[in-house]
Amino acid sequence: MDLAMKKTVSLAAIMATMLNYSCLNRCDVDCVNPPSPLWFKVVDKTSLNNLIAEGIYHRDTIKIYYFDGGTKKFANIFYVGPAGQTDIIETNIGIFQPLEQLNTFYLYLNQYDTDTIVVRFVKSSDGCCTAYPLDSIAINGNYADVDKGDYSFLIKK
Repeated sequence: MDLAMKKTVSLAAIMATMLNYSCLNRCDVDCVNPPSPLWFKVVDKTSLNNLIAEGIYHRDTIKIYYFDGGTKKFANIFYVGPAGQTDIIETNIGIFQPLEQLNTFYLYLNQYDTDTIVVRFVKSSDGCCTAYPLDSIAINGNYADVDKGDYSFLIKK
């Protein structure tokens, strides 16, 4: 093989390697975004007043749980909201159950009142990043209404 041919073959090999590498690693990162936390607001079905803020339900009794087989497990909850108001329940229940299927959680407000929340998160990928957006949610068997101000799901009482 002459010198020109060796240079051409070497250049072609380098270009093929670079092209292959750039196609395989076009994102330069491998990212995964877990399911986003969900916000729930317990409200009066007529006035839409927040029943936690009004003292009807107390923060220290509220819990979210699910069953893993026969074992009852609890999800973390936090209270969030606009400055000075922290009466919206935040939880990341999407990380506790299998994705791509309906999963049932229970919002325990007190000894007389427990709500059923059914959610499904799905996998979505753009080739670089994978995310798990909320696909569906129902509260007590009904379509979940959303507060247009803070995007929390309304649990109407």
